[in-house]
Amino acid sequence: MKKSLLALATLGAFAGAAQAQSSVTVYGIYDGGYNTKKTDTTTAGVKTATTTGGFTGNAQASSRVGFRGVESIGGGTSATFNLELGITPGTGNIGTVSGNGTAGQSAAGVRTSTVGLTNNKFGSLNIGRQLTGIHTIIAGTVFGGNNMVGDLAYQDQVGGTSYSTNTRVHWLATRMSNGVSYVTPTFSGLSARADYSADRNTTSDNPNQVSMGNMGLSAAYANGPFTVRAGYHQAKGNTTTAATASVTTINTSTLSGPSAIATTTITAASARYSAKGLTAEAIYGQNKTESINIQQSKVNATQLNVSYAVGALTPFIKYGMGKTETGISGAANADTSGMQLGTTYAMSKRTNIYAAYGQTTIKVKSSSNAALVNNKVNAQQGAIGLMHTF
Repeated sequence: MKKSLLALATLGAFAGAAQAQSSVTVYGIYDGGYNTKKTDTTTAGVKTATTTGGFTGNAQASSRVGFRGVESIGGGTSATFNLELGITPGTGNIGTVSGNGTAGQSAAGVRTSTVGLTNNKFGSLNIGRQLTGIHTIIAGTVFGGNNMVGDLAYQDQVGGTSYSTNTRVHWLATRMSNGVSYVTPTFSGLSARADYSADRNTTSDNPNQVSMGNMGLSAAYANGPFTVRAGYHQAKGNTTTAATASVTTINTSTLSGPSAIATTTITAASARYSAKGLTAEAIYGQNKTESINIQQSKVNATQLNVSYAVGALTPFIKYGMGKTETGISGAANADTSGMQLGTTYAMSKRTNIYAAYGQTTIKVKSSSNAALVNNKVNAQQGAIGLMHTF
């Protein structure tokens, strides 16, 4: 009897040790609130107003639920996995949606699906669908990764008009599917990341670019309150663009004439200071698409973000300027500007309320259609909400 009890105790100890080396974490964000958005468009002297709003949420962050797992496999190495699904607030729907969503690409559906290995000495390797290194640079940390208009570095610049060639600066490179990423260990504050995906036979984040190959390099250096980041990302598809096309948004026009695989190159850099409640960061990004060495479109944005925490209250402001253009004769070029301001209030470590306002303006500078010159597209959005992180 004593031997049996001893054997059971020994087995239990081994089982406990095995469980201690393997864990699965459930995490997520739920952002619920009220959004109001009004867009005034002047095209060839005709002014229209569109107002949308409701308890759609997702203004501060995209809602999600995820599962992370880690298992020690010896020698300082662990196996990991991450599966993250988007949630649509209000309806609670989970599932794949067509297109990229207006709230940051894959607002619903599979956001992340990776398996990988990590080692303190050799770094980490992840395979599958994941955010890119260029995304981290452009998203920023001041009300970072929000889904409101006015953030020129991260969000849409009122794209889709007949004289706007851009949406977000890291269009086509928010996420990559069927890819692999490698992140180095941190050496004296310096770390680097490489992204690669050669599979052009699966749907990408851009619904109009049905296949996408990715290659990216990024690096970060942190020293006390200062952090600087820089990155380069190239996306190639197996759809084509033409040398003579009237581009409305990147790679979305019906094209004819000489064609070749389109290459989109994204470059970005940021610098941040964060200490004693103050965070100030500058972000620059550029997106350029070429086909047969001819520029099809280019957009850039420079933005300054500042926030200051006073107890539980953190007010913030952002202001950015940019340009959108094509290399096509007669096509429209425009100047862009945007701003956001608001505040968050931490009710606890995991729950905060927020109120924010954003505005973006695109002003046409040149066009083959003279009636469009100096016309503007204006978008304004206000939001209040409650966000819980678990």
